[in-house]
Amino acid sequence: MKGTELVLKALKDKGVKYIFGYTGGAIMPIFDEMEKQKCFQFIMSRHEQGAAFMAQGISRASVGTSHPRTGVCMATSGPGAMNLVTAVADAIMDSCPLLAITGQVATGVIATDAFQESDVVGVMMPITKQTYMPLSVDKIEETIHEALYVAWTGRGGPVVVDIPKDIQLQETDADYHFDPETYEPDLPGFLYSPSPDRDRIRQAVALVNKSERPIILCGHGVITSNAGRNLQKFAEKAHIPVAFTLHGLSAIPVDHPLSLGMVGMHGTVEANRALLNTDLIISFCMRFDDRVTGNLDLFGGDAKVIHVEIDPSEIDKNVKTTVAINADTGQTLNILANDHELVNKPRRVWFDQIEQYRNEIKAATQKEIETGLGAEGELLVKTIITRLSDITGGKDIIVADVGQHQMMAARFYNYQTPNSWFTSGGAGTMGCSLPMAMGVKLARPDERVWSINGDGGFQMNIQELGAIMEHNIDVKILLMNNGYLGMVRQWQTLFYDGRYAGTPMKNPNFEAISGAYGIPYLKVSELDQIDGALKTAAEHPGAFLVEFLCDPSEIVLPMVPAGGGIGDMIVTRRT
Repeated sequence: MKGTELVLKALKDKGVKYIFGYTGGAIMPIFDEMEKQKCFQFIMSRHEQGAAFMAQGISRASVGTSHPRTGVCMATSGPGAMNLVTAVADAIMDSCPLLAITGQVATGVIATDAFQESDVVGVMMPITKQTYMPLSVDKIEETIHEALYVAWTGRGGPVVVDIPKDIQLQETDADYHFDPETYEPDLPGFLYSPSPDRDRIRQAVALVNKSERPIILCGHGVITSNAGRNLQKFAEKAHIPVAFTLHGLSAIPVDHPLSLGMVGMHGTVEANRALLNTDLIISFCMRFDDRVTGNLDLFGGDAKVIHVEIDPSEIDKNVKTTVAINADTGQTLNILANDHELVNKPRRVWFDQIEQYRNEIKAATQKEIETGLGAEGELLVKTIITRLSDITGGKDIIVADVGQHQMMAARFYNYQTPNSWFTSGGAGTMGCSLPMAMGVKLARPDERVWSINGDGGFQMNIQELGAIMEHNIDVKILLMNNGYLGMVRQWQTLFYDGRYAGTPMKNPNFEAISGAYGIPYLKVSELDQIDGALKTAAEHPGAFLVEFLCDPSEIVLPMVPAGGGIGDMIVTRRT
């Protein structure tokens, strides 16, 4: 068999259905073999970054399920591989399993500055779980299996396999067989700690029982380990409020009585105030990043900390723990939810205090949503998101780009379906939503998928409308057009005396662009048009683009200023 055949054999054994990518000289042999075999559905992105985000969508939408699918993208050497870099870096920040296969120049000309040569392994090594360059055809199939094992085991993340062109074309008579269900490579340095220590569990339960003002912080790992049901059971059994990181949203219904909503820089007042005044933080698979903690010197106070985390490098990295449980969150929450020593305490004083926090700006926010218009009569994004939530019952899948609309979608959509919220978190990559939503839709074809974009991020990967058109991918696209880079403009409003440097945008005719790709389009500028447009898009059998003309002066509050602590949270707009 040729190396190209072994690559595809390994992918077939792992149940890969879709491959996203863009061909070129150094990857052409594998593409040629794909065409011969016709065993994968190939989606040609219009830019390699789009291919990697499409692959992310497949993986993100299927983590935590009984049959997770790996997102696979392919690109040629040099510029093709380099165009994958941003989305690969995005995947490592958000713990997203991903396999990127790149072509490389032939081994005989590596390190000679050959045409379209780049050091893919060197560039990718800091932003992946592992990078590989098989230098013999006999290593190819095992390398693919090992790479996929590493991508999914423990804390997920991207892997890259860079295959020289001559190795792709080499032949071997060896007969390989790697059972995808039982295969485990020999990786002595690969740390994986799935089972929680029972003594640590007992210590954690003792702290919970003693606490009067506890708070649970639900991170992304609760979703990837399919532990949402046990998190809810644990919270209800011990009567503890739950706040969510950006990626923890949709682990349990957002309107659950114990839910405080999102925590952090743009979190709810009740989540942030509770975190500021708690005596016990119980964190599940979250890394205490700066967007949650604010200034670390001001975080946590005298609160004790229980940290459940599968990646040992995250424990004590940012916040000192009282009880550290280095284990799989799913297993840990299953034990905690069924622990007979766990005490249900009413904690009335604590919940009365939380209700006061919740009511601090509740009426003002609700009034703003109901008004729905800014000072100049333009639409408010928070109103549009709220109406979308009401119309869908919070049951659809939301894929948000990066910016103000992202925070609005995190705050004002009532997530009811497990693992129904996707976005770029750690890297904050504008342009992620459109291609990611395509992968999400292919992974979960029976669910409705909404891609929510700002006018800035939308144009970063707008070319992927071509892939939507070609493959008739049913993604509902909402474009919040305010003529600015909205989140940066908000910072300029609050901290730079209103100097809007580099944020105003002169936009194209989005109706003409949508029409050029054969995608139906509506423009909405009036409050009474919102519901009708959303319902039309929802009911249309295929992709649909709705452009909303939005108020550029709208800001999302609360907000913790950069460098400040949670106590510095801005709750009302400064005049």
